[in-house]
Amino acid sequence: MKYFYLFIFLFLISCAKDSFIKDEVIVIENKEIDKQEKIDEIIEKKDSSTEKIFTKENKIDNEELSNNLEIVEPIIKEHEEKKIEKKILFGEVIKIGLLLPLSGDNKKLGKSISNALEMALFETKSTNIQLLFKDSGDTIDQAVEASNQLEQDGASIIIGPIFSFQAAEVRKSVSKNIPIFSFTNDQSIKKEGLWALGFSPKQQIKAIFNEMLQHSITAISLIAPQTIYGDIILQESRKASISKNIKINHIYRYDRNAKDFSEFSKFLTKESSLSDNGLLIIASGKQLKEISSRAQYKGINPKEIKFFGISGWNNHEILGEPALLGGYFVAPQQYSYETFVSRYFQLYDIVPNEISGLGYDILALLSIGLKESKTMQELIGFLTNEAGFTGTFGFFKINNNGDVYRKFVSYEVMERNFVKKRDIMP
Repeated sequence: MKYFYLFIFLFLISCAKDSFIKDEVIVIENKEIDKQEKIDEIIEKKDSSTEKIFTKENKIDNEELSNNLEIVEPIIKEHEEKKIEKKILFGEVIKIGLLLPLSGDNKKLGKSISNALEMALFETKSTNIQLLFKDSGDTIDQAVEASNQLEQDGASIIIGPIFSFQAAEVRKSVSKNIPIFSFTNDQSIKKEGLWALGFSPKQQIKAIFNEMLQHSITAISLIAPQTIYGDIILQESRKASISKNIKINHIYRYDRNAKDFSEFSKFLTKESSLSDNGLLIIASGKQLKEISSRAQYKGINPKEIKFFGISGWNNHEILGEPALLGGYFVAPQQYSYETFVSRYFQLYDIVPNEISGLGYDILALLSIGLKESKTMQELIGFLTNEAGFTGTFGFFKINNNGDVYRKFVSYEVMERNFVKKRDIMP
């Protein structure tokens, strides 16, 4: 009988042990499930840009997770690596898309730029670049459609379009991996991956106010067009007047499309300018000549009140205008540009538009960079070199945020030419 009870006792122990083992397996399985849930929770929280993963706020048992870091960290690392954008490798031939107005009102400008781009490719002896020309037209829809076609055709880089309203939409339309170099001078559209290559009115205003200080100017009147460009000039001038302690006494706005400035000149009087020793005129060509001559006729003597301007003055058409003689303006360096014009004329038997020089510069720079760069990251690193570059319009440099910084030069208007005075970095 005692053996019978012993047998029963041993049987019960065996069942209990088996039950304990099964329970332990279930617990282990639950821990494995719980651990995977915690891992998923960590990854989810890391994706939501939580600064600290292992915190009480994330409702994770720090002590338990720290004991499992060897398991957790490799999984997180693998997950993060999948999210990292792969490096874009260049092929043997790099396609560069060109968005230019090859039809419409600006087709002559588009042709001038396209000639300069071909000239840059020839002069840099680049055999690894293929240019893809597309017509950006005069509308947003035309530019966007053309940019999408360039992307489908395999363009790795886009140069153009000319206008800011097109460039902003093109940036939204194509892959962010395709850098865009637009010819606009509107820096408000610039961003990472979109550069505004044009001569910034903001930088020019800073430069011309620096030039005014060289002539002891303390108070000015400002003449600017009634355009968005004029609004930017006015805004930047107010900022510069504060920082440079140069007072703006009067502001005059004119209709850029006006053919007769007689009504505008009524506002210009000798009495209103008595406290001025400077006059800043934002105009160009025939309009500049007429505005300055009317100002002189109304008693604003350029020998007593010095006239100033920005790159719109940089046109030999204004030479011979008495009111502008002895005036000063800032513009990009002209020596290199003049040699560019000479080479261009020899090839195409026509004088290029000034914007063509911007096209030449960026393609020449890309050509040099692409000879050494195997990836887009390496190319952007080359382009954003802090040391900068010297191009058709002198020194310039760009950064990753879409900024293009240029050195400007001040010129004095003489009877037959413009004389360089000094370099100015805004």
